[in-house]
Amino acid sequence: MIFFARYEASEFGNMSIETEHLLLGLVREDRPLLSRFVSDAASIDSIRKEIEGRVGLRPYVSTSIDLPMSEECQRILAYATEEAERLRAHEVRTEHLLLGILREEKCMAAELLCERGMKLTAVREEFIPNNQPSAASPVAGINVPIELLTTLEAHGFTASLDHITRAIVSGNAKDWTSAQSELRLFVQTLVAAIRETLNGDESVFDGLNQGVPLFDLKTGLASDEDWSFRWRLTLLLTELLLKRFQQRLNSSS
Repeated sequence: MIFFARYEASEFGNMSIETEHLLLGLVREDRPLLSRFVSDAASIDSIRKEIEGRVGLRPYVSTSIDLPMSEECQRILAYATEEAERLRAHEVRTEHLLLGILREEKCMAAELLCERGMKLTAVREEFIPNNQPSAASPVAGINVPIELLTTLEAHGFTASLDHITRAIVSGNAKDWTSAQSELRLFVQTLVAAIRETLNGDESVFDGLNQGVPLFDLKTGLASDEDWSFRWRLTLLLTELLLKRFQQRLNSSS
């Protein structure tokens, strides 16, 4: 959700992540969660248009630029952590972030949710274990590797970060052609960035063909399954490359 909030901030031309971007990120990542409390799909769809009407659209800001979180967003994240602890969860999930937004009651995101009938106490009660439905709502889209995004940003691999951002967004929009194109560019720019950082040292790539067959392979799967397959393989390749890269940095320091 934080990842998508950053994407939304860049699309709106903001130089910081605001609560409305967190809400739009929630809509992208876990729409079924909102549907539990807002039965009217059109009401959820209207959130984006209402935000656009309130704040307007500015020129696009690259996702490679560091976008800080507003103080309201920082408080929401702190509230979300408290909610996760309160509900004895092992990690902060979308439902905890939803509660965090509602607790920051004067922010735009909370106002939009309250206008659609959401109340903090009632929503929180839904997440108490005894009140949860036996079958969890499916989570839309793909699993976003926050640690990977943080690592890319820490190393300054901004082009790769930008491409994987667009790959995820395109994949969740079921634009398979764009998603795979951006995924290929992600691997290519990551390889180039690692090579440049290590001054041409190729040892990181020993035994690897740098992901080429990953995109030339004909899986014969349906489009969504094919995308999921390539996404998982890309994550495995990326994890290996970054581990080798970090080991190489440690050995030379």
